[in-house]
Amino acid sequence: MIQKLQDQISFLLLIFAGFVFNACNLSDTREIFNVDQFEQNIRAALDGQTVGYAYAINQDGELVKSGASGYARTQIDGQMDQSASKRMNIASISKTISAVAVLKLLEKRGLSINDLIAPWLPQDWSLGPGVSTLSFKNLLTHRTGFVSNNSYLEQTISFIAIKKTIAIGVSQSQTYKYQNVNFALCRVIIPALWKGLAGAPEIGEIDATSASLFYRNFVETEIMDKIGVMNVDCINPPGELPTLGYYSKRAGEHGLDYGQWNWYELCAAGGYYLSAIELANFMVHIRYDDMLLSPANRAIMDKNHFGWCESGIMIGSKGSYYNHGGSIEWDTGTIKGNMRGLVVKYPNNIEAVLLINSDIANGNYITTIMTQAYDDAWE
Repeated sequence: MIQKLQDQISFLLLIFAGFVFNACNLSDTREIFNVDQFEQNIRAALDGQTVGYAYAINQDGELVKSGASGYARTQIDGQMDQSASKRMNIASISKTISAVAVLKLLEKRGLSINDLIAPWLPQDWSLGPGVSTLSFKNLLTHRTGFVSNNSYLEQTISFIAIKKTIAIGVSQSQTYKYQNVNFALCRVIIPALWKGLAGAPEIGEIDATSASLFYRNFVETEIMDKIGVMNVDCINPPGELPTLGYYSKRAGEHGLDYGQWNWYELCAAGGYYLSAIELANFMVHIRYDDMLLSPANRAIMDKNHFGWCESGIMIGSKGSYYNHGGSIEWDTGTIKGNMRGLVVKYPNNIEAVLLINSDIANGNYITTIMTQAYDDAWE
């Protein structure tokens, strides 16, 4: 009897040991994300391919990696190393900031994304055909049908240019078409939405000057100051040499200062100056807490791709990655310059920011680089 009992116990122990062994094997087959490898993949893809780049990576709501390589200004322009804490023009990544601002104000007003934009346009503007039917959702998803283009900034996103676009009205199908004018219009609408709310400054008639002033004031005080990113504006920090945009790595070519344009009058669709680390901080707060967006607004932003590029722009092995890029390419005739950047919200509590102040020599796309770097960091 005793021997039989011992045999049964031994048999059960063998079964248990086998279960534990198999369970361990099962856990070993699960993929694990390696943030160190992610960083290495980014650097491997870009080292030697740009004049300069900077990056920042968050994991579980904390900045865990940041760095830079190359130059913000080359030797011919007074050499300055690139840095993850140095601000540069983030171009259309500014649209993500504008989308957050609109969502905050709609919620404060008790409005929905399906409400119309027309009541928030200057009263002296002539509304062309179809404008009175456009909603905030149309605007923030690039589905307005406005006739415009994405070049010649003063002719497309200045106050006068926006007013002309509104007067022309909707002349195209309201299908998706990326247009800077849609988010440039946020510069006009945000002050109107803010006007009269508790804590808002005295906002009078909305014109070119007041639109710029109060749009930037809202972003600074109601978004950036609240997350500890101070003195943010659509201009290079005063007293600091700006990061320059370069067209290539060829020696002897001057870089282009994008501050030569009056971004005060052109911001909302682009124009903000932020560093990789500061953008990473912004990404944390729009994902993990209610400081900038309520849970309802976070869901609305993602579901509708407000401030994110249209679904399908970045699809990798783990699904779709919410993102928005930015790029400015300009040729003055004597100087060519390029600025580009990307913010990405990956599915496993990872966010990444990449800013580059030149073209990429091997012709790779920034979205391809960041998708592959992330996908290849799983082990």
